[in-house]
Amino acid sequence: MAKDRTLEIMGDIGSYGFSMGYVKYLMNELGEGPITVKTTSYGGDVNHALKIKDLFASHGDVTLEYVGMNASASTLIGHGAKKTIIHEDSLYLIHKPLLWVDAWGSMNEDDIDQAIADLVAQKKDAETVTLVLARDYVNSRGMELKKVMELMKEARWLSAREAVDLGLVDELLPTKNKKPVISNHQVAIMKANGLPVPEATITDDNEDLSWMDKAKQFFSPKNKNEMNKTFSNLNKALNIEGFEAADDKVTLTVAQLTALNQKLGELEQAAGDATTAKESAESAKDTAETALNELTGALDGIDTTVKAAADGTAKVTAIKAILARRPGAKPESPQGNGGDGKEKEDDDVDWEAIDKLPHNRAADVY
Repeated sequence: MAKDRTLEIMGDIGSYGFSMGYVKYLMNELGEGPITVKTTSYGGDVNHALKIKDLFASHGDVTLEYVGMNASASTLIGHGAKKTIIHEDSLYLIHKPLLWVDAWGSMNEDDIDQAIADLVAQKKDAETVTLVLARDYVNSRGMELKKVMELMKEARWLSAREAVDLGLVDELLPTKNKKPVISNHQVAIMKANGLPVPEATITDDNEDLSWMDKAKQFFSPKNKNEMNKTFSNLNKALNIEGFEAADDKVTLTVAQLTALNQKLGELEQAAGDATTAKESAESAKDTAETALNELTGALDGIDTTVKAAADGTAKVTAIKAILARRPGAKPESPQGNGGDGKEKEDDDVDWEAIDKLPHNRAADVY
């Protein structure tokens, strides 16, 4: 009969639960060969989690299955596994690490200054631990640091499918006809550890069906979520069918907010480009009007008849009439001959004398 090579981690990760030493002992008992680790835990001690992760990585053939609800340190140990799987009805949570803060009681000003200094130091420690753990998700899961930090700050329970889509887990294991179930006992533990309580079916393991129905009504949202499709322009911009609505409120994901912010930026840029184009067009119009006014003024200066003309077409007509009145051809001799009845050649015409006639001199200075 084949030996069961499954190791189950069910509970806190740390000195008073599944410690690094205990997990190492269990792995040694299984010996060499592939190991399947099934875990359901709300997390625990970071130091123990990092060591357990290293134990899995050193073994080299560990498949980790996330069952039920897994948070914090429970997600961290999966980074040492060869492969991670999450059951479809499970939940997954990463968040910024928590440090114990103890500052209370009666204090004078010096005590308060010291308490502030201690809190500042603790804050720096928390920031360092947060960054180290975030980079572990980056290095192990190939995620962007910015996205990991957003998820840690948001600190919400992810569905199994979300965890896989984000790259936090390798594979989704379908579960037929099952829904996530949270007992009242689990709710109390999550609240005590500062973890968010997911909106899922909540039951009491020790009560009958009628009490379970009451518990569901108490913990479930008052109104069932519905799809609001009335915001057609926003739906089109985000390429979605509609928004999830409950209690007259809609829910937006970080990805949707990012897309909406990008779309608003594009609209703002388009509006700026349109304003610039409008200003350029107005400037060109002003330049053209100035040039037209200058041309009209120059034409009006030619003659009073041009100035009195009603429009451009009339002004052109007036200018043509002026040009038509101006002598431009040298006259022929009377009867077309030289007086002796013979045609005179052009060379026989006294053009110099004709040019000296008064009306021709006036034309020269018109």
